Amino acid sequence: MAISIRNPEAERKLRHVARMVGKTMTATVIELADGKLKELEARKDRFNARPVLDDRSADEILGYNKDGLFD
Repeated sequence: MAISIRNPEAERKLRHVARMVGKTMTATVIELADGKLKELEARKDRFNARPVLDDRSADEILGYNKDGLFD
């Protein structure tokens, strides 16, 4: 499957990064995507590691009753 980069600025930047790291554009895209995925997973893991301070449901916190109305 091919990806077409139609934005000249994006292509210029990708080519520049690829040259700087000495890799193909494909390898550079994979490396950049892997790095971003790791960053996002770490952020998610940090969020999930935080303690639950209020164990009420979102509806309870917002004040909805069993009929979906505010009490």
